[in-house]
Amino acid sequence: MPIFSYQPEFNYDAVNPANSEETNKHLLPFKGGLLKGLEAHLVNAESIQKFLATAPPEIRKEINRKFKEIDSALLAIIRLYGNVEEELSPRVLDTVAHREYYNHFSNAEMDDAKLEYVKLLRSYEVIKQFNLEVTEQWWKLARIFEAFGVTSADKHYMEQLLVYRVYPRIDLCNLTNLLLRRMAYLLNIESEETVGGRIRVRGQYTSQIHYSYSAIFREDLADIIEALRSVPKAQPEGKPRVAEPVKEIRDTAIKSPFLLDTRGSEPFNQTFAYVLEINEARFTIEQAKLQRSIYVETHLGAEEDALRKDLIRRFISAARNKDRAGEYRNFLFNYFQFVRETLLLQEKRIPANMHLLYLYHFGPVFFVRICAHFMRVGRTGYIHRHLRRKQMARELPYEYVKYVLKDWWDENVYTQVPKAERNNAAAYETILESVRQEWQEHQLQLLAKIRRDPLLTRALNLHDVKTLGQFVENEISYVYYVKILRFIGQDFFYLPLNASKVAARIAERQASSK
Repeated sequence: MPIFSYQPEFNYDAVNPANSEETNKHLLPFKGGLLKGLEAHLVNAESIQKFLATAPPEIRKEINRKFKEIDSALLAIIRLYGNVEEELSPRVLDTVAHREYYNHFSNAEMDDAKLEYVKLLRSYEVIKQFNLEVTEQWWKLARIFEAFGVTSADKHYMEQLLVYRVYPRIDLCNLTNLLLRRMAYLLNIESEETVGGRIRVRGQYTSQIHYSYSAIFREDLADIIEALRSVPKAQPEGKPRVAEPVKEIRDTAIKSPFLLDTRGSEPFNQTFAYVLEINEARFTIEQAKLQRSIYVETHLGAEEDALRKDLIRRFISAARNKDRAGEYRNFLFNYFQFVRETLLLQEKRIPANMHLLYLYHFGPVFFVRICAHFMRVGRTGYIHRHLRRKQMARELPYEYVKYVLKDWWDENVYTQVPKAERNNAAAYETILESVRQEWQEHQLQLLAKIRRDPLLTRALNLHDVKTLGQFVENEISYVYYVKILRFIGQDFFYLPLNASKVAARIAERQASSK
């Protein structure tokens, strides 16, 4: 029988979440904020990492024997806190609330009070998922340490480890469950399910409560909720309409965690270019690789020598407990913005007020293709991880990049373009005509070069679009090649060419530039 075993500090399950006085007394650590109440997980995990280095000889033997499991659990706790810190940041919560608003409400216009409700619902989901996973890790550590063979000389050390570091965090997990029950009471949560490994809940909104974080600690909360329950409602405020198609009430293109569907209702915006599909199996593998990585390239490009020095420096100083997923996601959001600006800088013919619409029609499929190309050329966005001994793997997690682009594109492109503009045939034709004219000016010059090269002439005659595409990329740019692929198609060289009009346009542009 182990010398130490967990004894709960208090039976939080016995506390009625409707009892404001009792719950507030126990939830005091959370009054400063959700993260303030949870940060003890991070502090203790890091403390244990240092404390294990001071173990007496006999205990150190036990630690070394179980080091891999112990280290894995501690790193998991640190990583989980990093994830929850990111998910609960005001920026991310606000983004998610706007994206998921129409999953809960059917209003044509977003209401600020209801947005606050959605934010609190999302906070509940994040904390619930976090608490389930972090509880598992603390119990794993408790069972490992309790199984150590402890002599009387080592008893004090193990008491410091278990009684003052591990067990209090299990108590915190139990206290967090009380917080969650209180939040569920406030949000009037009616259903809870796990979809794709993610907890999803549905609650009941009322305009009689302001759903700020402080509402959790309201002394009169029970009086308000019980009074509302006693009044029958003809139509619940928070229940979404089910008669309309989902696409009509959701101003978002995210149809599932692994599908971004930005198609409109017209033939011209119904092609594959508007649909980004993420391979779930490959994403899961890449996500695991990212979490195990020891270094993530997050620069925007540099000279080779500078990159090498930066790589060596960061290999040496890399902290193993760093939140790689959060770091990489932030990098990708910045990188997508960089690619967006690069893409638009080359569009001199498209008016500035049509830039967003141009991006929408460019489509996420071709946009991510340019992103991946820039990353390969710029030697950035790659993750590094150990394979065995001194071997390292360096790879670009393409499905993970697509997964993050899904959220960025929905927030920064799709939802920024009104539905009427997305389905505006005249505006789309304006963009298409601009691309056609630009291509015809290049086409005349490129065809002249092709006729002077036997290999390229043969490729043209054989419809070898791969060779012709490489030629366009070398002569102009990769971005331009992808653009004409998107708007004209792979047979761009075979478009009818009005040489006299094209020559006249070229001469006119040359004259105006002098």
